[in-house]
Order: sequence, then C-alpha cells, then structure tokens
Amino acid sequence: MKRIFSSLTLIFSLFSLTGCFGSDAPAETSQLQNFRVYTAPTFSMSVPNQWQTIEPKDFSSDVPQETQIVFRDNVQNDIFTSNANVTKRLLTQQTNSLDYGKSMMNENKGSLLNFKEISRDEDFNIAIGGQVQKTLLVLFEGKENEAEPTIRVVQTYAVNGIDAYTITAAYLPDSTELDAENAKNIVKSFKVK
Repeated sequence: MKRIFSSLTLIFSLFSLTGCFGSDAPAETSQLQNFRVYTAPTFSMSVPNQWQTIEPKDFSSDVPQETQIVFRDNVQNDIFTSNANVTKRLLTQQTNSLDYGKSMMNENKGSLLNFKEISRDEDFNIAIGGQVQKTLLVLFEGKENEAEPTIRVVQTYAVNGIDAYTITAAYLPDSTELDAENAKNIVKSFKVK
C-alpha cells in the first residue's frame, strides 16, 4: 500500500511545486500536434509543448525516490495543477504489465477516498523493448484525504524484467476537454526502450 500511496502523494502534491525549475529536453518531434517527445535513458513519451519538465535533481524532498520524471502544466490553478509523472520500482518477483496494473489498481481502490473507476481497458498495448505487451489503461478519480480535492487520473503500467513503471497523468474532473485529452495522450505515448 505504501508504494501506491507514494505515487498518489506525488500526484496530489505536485500542484504546490512553484518556481521555474527543471529543464526541457531537446525537442524531438511527436506524432501529436503541440506535443514534444521527452527521452530518458530507459523510456520515452510525448508531453504538451507548454508543460514544464521537472527532473530528479530539482525534486523537493517530498517527491518519492522512485519518481523518474515529472511534467506540470504551465497553466497554474489554485486548487490543483494538471501534471504527469513516471515512477519505476524494482520487482521482487517477475510479473507481466497487465497483472502489475491490476495489483496497482487494487491498491488505488484501497488507498483513495471516494474512489470511482470510470473506465478500464485491459487490452491496451504498450511498447516495451520493441515488443508489444498488453497492459491496463484506467481512468479513475478519488482523493487522498477529506481536505484534498477530487482528482481524475489516467494511468497505465509497464513491466520490463524487474523494472515496473507506473505512468500517471492527473487533472481536476471539471477541467477542460483539452486537459483530459492531454492526460490520455501523455499516458498512451509511453514506450520502454
């Protein structure tokens, strides 16, 4: 439960990060209009051009260590700012992406208040090492505690050997359709090298 709590704490706390820090990787072209490709040593993904990239060297102390990268919308909101992140954990036993995703969703259900699953796709294909693997793509909402706002989350999962990735994008449920589309596109674009 602590693993998912750390990821969800990251989601709910990112809107409080302030200032202009982080850097943008050199822009590659994305298949998506108004998106750029972010490339890390073990993965790549597309993010909106205007979103900030926050790298590990710029993380505050409350960001979980397994966090690989954070992206945040430049349009700030007093309640919650749309954001995305990638976490990577080392597995103690091998599993596939779909089973890992299902176990993470069970933890989400148990750790969020007012949890509501909106949609689930168990046939979503994710690219891992040049191969396609079935995984879980989910849309859900909930909140960490009574004082926090309800957040809508798009999430998918990828397992490559013992490396287990959780790819998350979050926004307010009453956000624009563009926010919802951006979140889906970010998560669906993730590829493991």
